[in-house]
Formats: sequence, structure tokens, C-alpha cells
Amino acid sequence: MLEIYFSALKTLEHLRSGPCGPFLDGFAAALERQGYGPDTAVRYLRAAAHVGHVMAERDASVSDIDLAAFEQHLRTCRCPRAKGGRRNHHTIYGARLFRRHLEKIGVCKPAVVAMRPAEPQLVAGFKAWLSKHRGASDATIGLYARDAISFMAALGAEPTHWRPNDIRCYFMTRASTCGRGTIEKMTTSLRAFLRYLAMQGHCRTGLDNAVPAYAHWQLAQMPRYLSGEQVSRLIAACDGDAGARRRDRAIVLLLARLGLRAGDVAQLRLIDIEWQAGSLRVTGKSRHEVRLPLPQDVGDAVAAYLECRPSFCRSDRVFLSTIAPSRPFLHGDAVSSVVRRIMKRAGLVTPFKGAHVLRHTAATEMLRQGVPLDKIGLVLRHSGIDTTAHYAKADVTLLKQVAQPWPEAL
Repeated sequence: MLEIYFSALKTLEHLRSGPCGPFLDGFAAALERQGYGPDTAVRYLRAAAHVGHVMAERDASVSDIDLAAFEQHLRTCRCPRAKGGRRNHHTIYGARLFRRHLEKIGVCKPAVVAMRPAEPQLVAGFKAWLSKHRGASDATIGLYARDAISFMAALGAEPTHWRPNDIRCYFMTRASTCGRGTIEKMTTSLRAFLRYLAMQGHCRTGLDNAVPAYAHWQLAQMPRYLSGEQVSRLIAACDGDAGARRRDRAIVLLLARLGLRAGDVAQLRLIDIEWQAGSLRVTGKSRHEVRLPLPQDVGDAVAAYLECRPSFCRSDRVFLSTIAPSRPFLHGDAVSSVVRRIMKRAGLVTPFKGAHVLRHTAATEMLRQGVPLDKIGLVLRHSGIDTTAHYAKADVTLLKQVAQPWPEAL
């Protein structure tokens, strides 16, 4: 397999005669399967050969590769064939990938993972309850559990001893160093944890009321959205036949036409696209599943992407990363990152960035087309009409007609 990346006989002989020589052909085959480009694969293969020579100089075998020692060596490397041993991303990451390859084939033992402190039993039960009875996502469960662990560490492991004043003091101390978003999430997570404990009989009821609410006015802000011209520029920035451009176009159209959340796009599976029926199955918050119509331009964009979607990744997720090794998006943050890059490429300068602005855009566009609020709420999968009513403020011209004059000060 090395012949795919190297043609000089001296180079091939040098690589295969080194300490890592017996394993480089297999490593090269693994890099090709995972979709790495030729230039990147060459760098990683040279890094693998380099780490083998360093270990040999330290009288260590290939099975005892020490990545920390290799990084230390790179600081003063003068190896003649390593081009000065430049300590860059490719050298370090290539050595890391090679060690993982050796672990998979049984040559190296897996690195010892630092032991995490034991999770409190009450938190473990809380996580199971969130998953089973509330349908919370893994990201939400992790966030709530983290806050619960910190809460118990500060107030003690016995909830029956917790007092409302202690809870309030803990919250105010934490809130003094956090922003609005973090405070609101902490309020929700701590109240949910205290309600769970009360339901299970571990603490008295009503302690969740000791968690203060963050002062804000519901629906006070105007919805954030892009104009039609800006959306057109965003879509035009995805023109091209490259796989990455096709993927970006499909993502933007799903967000802007159907108002999907970033997490909905990240979790979209191949079986969720019902081509014959022209619909899309979406599982959103609380694992509530709905079917949405698939517009023609959105379906065409998704089909065009699937034609060039990396075939070596066996995931059933629709959208994959374009940088090798191609993997499915873990969560919605990756989708928002894609949208931010497209906005930058399109030259859009706005105070709001990310995938959620396209959800707002889809809602306001439906409103302009005369779609009733209850129908918009169905498409966006809102739990209540009050949330959808937020978008009624998007038509500023109409608002000016119905707004009452502010009484002049006497």
C-alpha cells in the first residue's frame, strides 16, 4: 500500500526497514479507507516512521510508543529524514493516529484513561429519569447532570439537610460569574433536579421554589431573521459540484425552508427521507416525531449531496463531515458552525450567526405569505401558541398601524 503514496525506491526501503516498517502498509490502507487525501496521508506515514525511530533510540519497542516522549523529542529534533522534526499538527496528529491503528490491531495496549470520580447515585437516577420520562437528549442530560453534581458537592450528599437559604446562596454565588444563558439553563436544571428528588422522597417538596428566576420579559425581543436577499446570497455561496458545497446547500435549504433546528439536521437519518411520499420524518425535542413536506428544491439538494456522500462511512446519518475521517455530526453545534462558515463566505455581516437564525427566517417568511400562526407552530413543532406568537412582531409595518401612542409626560 505504501506504493500508492511513495514512488522513490529509497524512500520505500527506508520506511519499510525502520522499526515501524511492518505496520506501515496496514496504516496506509487504513488512511485510504478513511478518505484522507494523498498529501495528508504522506505526512502521517512519515510521522509514523519518525515516531518508530525515536522509540528505538530510547530502547523502546513499537508496542510501547509514548506520544508524550515523542512530542518532547520534536522540540529539539534534528533527525536527518524528518526535515528538522517540525512540531506541527500533522506530525503530532499523525503519530497519534498511528498509535490508535496499532491499538486496533493489538500491537499497542490502549492508553490508560484517568479514573473519573464516581457519579452520585442520585444523579445517576436523575439521568435515567430524564431519558425515560422526559425524552431529554444526551446533551441535555449531560448538562443537567453536571449542574446536579456541582450542586451536591456544594450542599452535601444528603438532600434532607438542604435548606432553602443554602440553595439560594449557592445559586447566587454561581450566577455572579455567569452570563444570562448559563444562568437560565442552571435555573432549569436545578429546579428539575430538586423536583425529581422530591418526587422520589429524597427531600421535602417545594425546594425548587428556592431557586431564583432570572429577571427577563418573555418574548420581549424582536425575532432575528435574514432578509430574502440575504438568504439568496447564502444559498448562492453554496454553488458548486464539490461534495462540501452540495452538503452545505442541502443544510441551508433544510434550515431556511422547513425551519428545522440544528439538532434536527444533525440527527437526520437516511430512512427519515420518504422519497415516494415527498416527506421528511423529524424527531425533535422530547423525541416527538412529526412528518414535514419535502419541497422540491430541498429534495433536489439532498439528492445531489447523497450522490457524492462519502461511501466509506457506514453511518445512517445523512450529513457527514467533509474532513477525513468523515463522521456524522455529533450534535447541532457542528451544523451551526457550517452555517457560520457559509455566512462568512457569502459576506453576510449580521449581529446574529448560526443555524437558529434560519429557523426564525423560515417562520417570518411563512408569516409574510399569510400562513396562520397555528399552522406555523405545527411546522416549527412548538408546544404552545405563545412561542409562535413571537414571530407576529416581525411585520414592523403592521405593528406601527396597531401600536397605541405613548402618553406624553405631564
